[in-house]
Amino acid sequence: MRACILISVVGILVSTASGRPGPGFAPKDVVGRVRQVHTGKPRPGLDDGEFLIDTSIQYVAASGYQYDPAVAFDGVNFLVVWVDWRSDSSNGIYATRVTPQGAVLDPFGIVVSTAGSEQQCPAVAFDGTNFLAVWVDNRDSGDDVFAARVTPQGIVLDPTGIVVSNATGAQSSPSVAFDGTNSLVTWTDCRNDPSGDIYAARVTPQGTVLDPSGIAVSTAAEAQSSPTVAFDGVNSLVTWTDRRSDPYEDIYAARVTPQGAVLDPSGIVVSAAANTQECPFVAFDDTNFLVAWYDTRSTNYGDVYAARVTPQGTVLDPSGIAVSTAAEYQIAEDVGFDGTNFWVFWDDNRGGSSSDIYAARVTPQGTVLDPSGIPVSTAGGDQYNSAVALGGGNLLVTWEDYRNNPYEPDVYAARVTPAGTVLDPQGILATLAIGWQEYPAVAFDGANYLVSWTNGRSDSTLAVYAARVTPQGAVLDSTVIAISTAPGWHSDPAIAFDGTNYLVTWMDYRNGAYGDIYATRVTPQGAVLDPSGIPVTTDPSDQLYPTIAFDGTNYLVTWMDDRGGSSYDIYAARVAPDGTVLDPSGILVSAAADYQMYPAVAFDGVNYLVTWMDYRGGSDYDIYAARVTPQGTVLDSSGISVSIASNDQLYPAVASDGANLLVSWTDERSDWQGDVYAARVTPQGSVLDPSGIAVSTAPDVQWYPDVAFDGANFFVAWQDYRSGSTFDIYCARVSPAGVVFDSGPVVRQAGDQVGPALARGSGNQLFLAYEGWAGTVGDKTYNTNRIWGKMNAAPGVAETMNDELGTLNIGPTIVRGMLRLPLSQFTVHTSLFDMTGRQVMALHSGPNDVSRLGAGVYFVRSEPSAVSREPPAVHKVVIAR
Repeated sequence: MRACILISVVGILVSTASGRPGPGFAPKDVVGRVRQVHTGKPRPGLDDGEFLIDTSIQYVAASGYQYDPAVAFDGVNFLVVWVDWRSDSSNGIYATRVTPQGAVLDPFGIVVSTAGSEQQCPAVAFDGTNFLAVWVDNRDSGDDVFAARVTPQGIVLDPTGIVVSNATGAQSSPSVAFDGTNSLVTWTDCRNDPSGDIYAARVTPQGTVLDPSGIAVSTAAEAQSSPTVAFDGVNSLVTWTDRRSDPYEDIYAARVTPQGAVLDPSGIVVSAAANTQECPFVAFDDTNFLVAWYDTRSTNYGDVYAARVTPQGTVLDPSGIAVSTAAEYQIAEDVGFDGTNFWVFWDDNRGGSSSDIYAARVTPQGTVLDPSGIPVSTAGGDQYNSAVALGGGNLLVTWEDYRNNPYEPDVYAARVTPAGTVLDPQGILATLAIGWQEYPAVAFDGANYLVSWTNGRSDSTLAVYAARVTPQGAVLDSTVIAISTAPGWHSDPAIAFDGTNYLVTWMDYRNGAYGDIYATRVTPQGAVLDPSGIPVTTDPSDQLYPTIAFDGTNYLVTWMDDRGGSSYDIYAARVAPDGTVLDPSGILVSAAADYQMYPAVAFDGVNYLVTWMDYRGGSDYDIYAARVTPQGTVLDSSGISVSIASNDQLYPAVASDGANLLVSWTDERSDWQGDVYAARVTPQGSVLDPSGIAVSTAPDVQWYPDVAFDGANFFVAWQDYRSGSTFDIYCARVSPAGVVFDSGPVVRQAGDQVGPALARGSGNQLFLAYEGWAGTVGDKTYNTNRIWGKMNAAPGVAETMNDELGTLNIGPTIVRGMLRLPLSQFTVHTSLFDMTGRQVMALHSGPNDVSRLGAGVYFVRSEPSAVSREPPAVHKVVIAR
């Protein structure tokens, strides 16, 4: 049982800015990448040929924020429920079972609800058959109370949730207790008064809400909030914070029968001492209730007080029992009963520097057995929001814990005996997860691909791993390759191949607060030749987000660098195939005014083209570029303005077709949410498309394109939010002449797919790697983001083996093998042309064998006779592999 507490001194730092996780900063919130992940909405998709790169399992502290736990016992195991922000886009309600011996049974977490938007303030109770978890839910753009039943086996019976209350106004701070027949859910309700009343509803074990309009427990003047509830075998006691005696809060209560009748409509005054009493918690000992609360009668910091209340509603301790009056503040957080004594748990700041979890036993006669308190958890960092349940002869107390990260809490637990012994003084990490993965990179060595990624090991450690993948999609490394596992953050790898080995480079924080760029060589057999890493640059400032290309002799590694101290510039260094850094001081590619960030690089056969997002205008980001020779000379020190359209242009990618380069980026000229644009740049630095090529201007968000050349056309892939619920991977082809075609979805699995990375293999094969949600895949449950792969990704449009050409306003015809032409009797000549306008085949009515032609876009031109008086007709045909 747990209710949500909202106290200013116990705030949780949560940022919803579009900031990239990890160290560093940027001048505008649009600069950081947004790592969107699972929303829990399964939906139909292509699901055709996608596969996980790494199927190994290693448990770590879950990413993001896990906080505000609640706990209940089913007679066999505990169920711990919490708020989980492992997604940057929305949070959810997760759970895990914990045995009385302290074993975490669901280390990947049970997804109770990830319905989109926000779910907050969970509470949980056991009804004799299943657990009932309740929470505040914002899926419908308003705070409502939802619930779901969870079996003792960890199965969620109501994955879409049960609507307990969606009345007008906000509903918040739910609590729940089982009364022997139904569960009574209570909450703060603003339907009649924006300051809040107390409402309740009964929910049957079958999940039926018996009181859909709610039971008005208290609608007194001013605010009533933060209710909690316990059952005494006859009635439930609901207790809450009450401000009817403004300006100070008091503690009130009321009894509610199993039939939903409120026996004390005016409320029972539990405590109306001087100053503030708020946020009560309640438990029953088979004789009386004990209500405990936060109390400022003696100090501005606050103490913990309690009072016993009989089943008849009599307050036995009207002056209150001083449970803890230690230095600084103590904030009551939960109450339990162990069969002999009550237990009161609180957040304690007596040390003055951090908050810890303390407890004290209170006898049924109201005597405090532990006036100095029992330290349950005094680990480094803060511990807040404890919750408790009795089971297996001991108490299990859970709390949110900041020992691993001062900004991202985890949920810990500990068993405590009735005698006051803490069995798990270091705590049990309840919010485990399988290591998450993000930011893939991929390259081809002539035989296989190497995929590298950032791997989450804990809230404070990221590592870089890799695996080889065959052109047939087989993963060669069941034990993944450890690229960089030194202490600290290692992330955002980039890869290129030199004909003998790969060079993998990444952002590295092993040396302290500032990022460096490191690299290592990896053989085609998967051996890491430089296990300690090659320091490409370790200047005493931030070097971030490297990219890499190979020119036939050396590599060029580029990055953003703030060694100037006031803004980021673009730097580079050449690295020889033997790992020697040829430019240890770096090559200054661009030091224009303000910020230059997130470079990308490709080699065109003569020079490199380095492109980046540039803030030199001081109002919006643009896309700039510069050529760098293989000798390290920057040919365009002032930069080439690739796109200076209105608003922001962000996150470029670049590839060469052997004649020109195609730069693609996220563009906000017409939509602040972002579209995908591109432009061709010649080896001489001329921009052929100064207005840009609109690759995708679909509704909503298109972000973070990557681009590769498949031997015939450029292939641009990006993450796309046009569905309005999750990110998918979309793509389009762009011809060397700058024509966009074949735009459509590539991956539409459940959850989000983001961060596409492309590499060309043999012939015109393309390999797509991306970050995507992995729930249960095969016989394994991951419930986190992993790196996926897909060979020969192509837009998801309808295909046919023998399609017939229709009229000019239909979409392209996609064929394999044979093309059938339904030509008119007036047609005298028909030809097939490629994208350059070259005739490649004369056609005739009936089947035409086009299997000898390469995959790509073609056009059928039919010439009618003069008597028909019809113009020539042109139809687009896509010949698929």
